[in-house]
Amino acid sequence: MNLDVEIYMNGVIKFFNENPKDLQSLIPQDKKEIFFTKIREKASQNCEKGEDVTITQKQMIDICIEINTNEKPFEITHIGGPIYRTKYGEFCLN
Repeated sequence: MNLDVEIYMNGVIKFFNENPKDLQSLIPQDKKEIFFTKIREKASQNCEKGEDVTITQKQMIDICIEINTNEKPFEITHIGGPIYRTKYGEFCLN
């Protein structure tokens, strides 16, 4: 494991241990270890790509969606103007 990832994970775990209500607002309590494992995986992927180890807000949201719904996050494609396409169909931000 990368030292930067381990330092980052220690900070994340410490934060959520000191703020358990913040963790409960994101995921069920019984999925805490899965949550930390997925954060570690994303941080490692970021590090391997040469990016900052810290996960992005979108990555955090994707992890929470995956844990809470057992679904992989879906792609949102910008078609043009205010029109976007998802697996559920097209929508307009007008």
